[in-house]
Amino acid sequence: MFFVGLGASPLHAVSYDDDVLEIFSKIVPRLVLMSSAKNTLKDKIELCVVYEPVDERKAAFLGEKISASYPAGIKDYKIRLVPTAYGSFDACRNSQLMFLFNTNESHLQKALSFAETNAIMTISYDPKYLEKGVGLSLFLGRKVTPYINVMAFKKSGIALENTLLQISKIYSGEDDR
Repeated sequence: MFFVGLGASPLHAVSYDDDVLEIFSKIVPRLVLMSSAKNTLKDKIELCVVYEPVDERKAAFLGEKISASYPAGIKDYKIRLVPTAYGSFDACRNSQLMFLFNTNESHLQKALSFAETNAIMTISYDPKYLEKGVGLSLFLGRKVTPYINVMAFKKSGIALENTLLQISKIYSGEDDR
């Protein structure tokens, strides 16, 4: 029974593709500039990367890729990364965007509630989280397309630029997948 218990934990681990994380790293800061969240910017874009302890290395990888893609920031804004584990969101309070690695339902709902209360955009690695209330993900087909849950943005009070909406796939329900 002991060995069965040991074998069960890796089943919950998620495998993240480094190439997909690299695509996210190039897109995430730009999304802030294509939303009303840019109106809250002073001198930096603050990106909160939220992860489970098992995903800490992949969260660090994403942060490194964002820093490598934007070493001097973007436009006139520096980029500040705020890595944080699920459950301790206070460090994200001033962020414009939360990148959500996969987690359980309870942690996800707490993160979404925090983001909505603080008018923070949410983006997830997994597009299935759109049905749970995440605002953005990526649709990976022949080309990479932002995948937007418009209802999540309406709830948070964040508006998106028309240009972003025009180039995106709009999530409208479970049959979209």
